[in-house]
Amino acid sequence: MKLEARFKTSDNKLYTLDGAECAIYPETFESEKILGGQGSLPEGKGPFALSVRWTTVGLDDQSYNEEFLASFRDFLKQLEEDDRYVLIVPVADKNPSSAEEKSALTASMKHCARRLKDCASIVGFSVPEESSPEEFMEELRAKHQHYAFFSHNVNLLQDKSIVRF
Repeated sequence: MKLEARFKTSDNKLYTLDGAECAIYPETFESEKILGGQGSLPEGKGPFALSVRWTTVGLDDQSYNEEFLASFRDFLKQLEEDDRYVLIVPVADKNPSSAEEKSALTASMKHCARRLKDCASIVGFSVPEESSPEEFMEELRAKHQHYAFFSHNVNLLQDKSIVRF
């Protein structure tokens, strides 16, 4: 299932398709806490950041947490019904020390994106500092061309299509 873009990027900013700039809610919310009923979401329709830990999604293809991903998908589908939007912020809570581990982080988030592929509430993903940015964006763009990418990294922000958050 291919979703159409609902946002566009330019000059490190996020815009609706009609050209209105989108302010991203400044706080990042933890998906695990929200799904566990331990927190609330911001008011309003504007996009907000929702973190997802690498160890929660799964460290490798032998141990992906499909139960979590199914619950996460259900939550995101509810946001979609409410016309709300999120950007997914991967958290590398295990430090990848090698190129192989960095690729495993990317593979884990790619798997996460695959399981959430029909969730129109996702604006895109933040590029984890611990990954290879080029590999991360290339892998997720392969099946999710509509995703925007976000970063705090000054070097990545030289690419004006990456949104500062």
